[in-house]
Amino acid sequence: MEEIPLWYWLIVFFCIGACVGSFYNVIVYRMPRGISLINPPSHCPLCKKRIPIRYNLPIVGWLWLRGRSACCKQPISVIYPIGEALCGLLGALALYAAVGFGTDFTRPVLAPQTWANAAALFWLLLGAYPVCAVDCKYKLIPDSISVGGIVVGFLISFIPGGILPIQSLIGAFAAGGGLYLVGWIATKLLKKEAMGFGDVKLLAGYGALMGVTGAVETLLVAALLGLLVMVPYGMIKNRKASGNSDDECGGQIPFGPFLAVVAPFMYLWGNILIVWYLTFILGE
Repeated sequence: MEEIPLWYWLIVFFCIGACVGSFYNVIVYRMPRGISLINPPSHCPLCKKRIPIRYNLPIVGWLWLRGRSACCKQPISVIYPIGEALCGLLGALALYAAVGFGTDFTRPVLAPQTWANAAALFWLLLGAYPVCAVDCKYKLIPDSISVGGIVVGFLISFIPGGILPIQSLIGAFAAGGGLYLVGWIATKLLKKEAMGFGDVKLLAGYGALMGVTGAVETLLVAALLGLLVMVPYGMIKNRKASGNSDDECGGQIPFGPFLAVVAPFMYLWGNILIVWYLTFILGE
């Protein structure tokens, strides 16, 4: 470990991220359609023939086939390798951010806390892809990301230097339970569903990864960002749909993507932002 430089680990994290991105492509395609993530195995959506493992290699498989399926020679959407490459870059970015950025790529990665932060950021950054892709289109958040975040956060808490396991458990229950209570009260007051349970589970996962404070900070900043985006967007959508009585959704935007986008930033710079905000408000 001591002799392995940072640049090597960045390549490893890129490759792992690309593999995870390939799996997330499966989630984005199958989950909203109610198809099992395991069975049937990878197959061509057109002729249903099983795809050999060599063609399933992230990014490389698409380039090898020149963007066409091996069985029926139909075009394969470029969105697949783009998603894999994006997840690969996010995977490498997770480690790069965990070591504090910098230009010395020959230094080794030694501190256990760095690995704990890299693992947490890896999950937060890559998880944003399926959350945004599925929630924006289908108003669903994959359980593999929300519930999976609770499990992953608890496991990461056993790495020395990160949050403790008890803090992870408290963060999951407090963040998820608190948001569920807020949603329940809002639903009673507004007499319509105000908060999806997918958002509750997603924030519980962030609580397991970041603790109570980090999850609350993520919720507050995501809510503020949501207001800044949803209010003008809703006005535009409502104006366009003013003569369409069939448009019942108006300018609604799911809350999950805001949580997913804000979470990595708050994990990295949440304390700095809070200090800056308090300094700005209190003038100290």
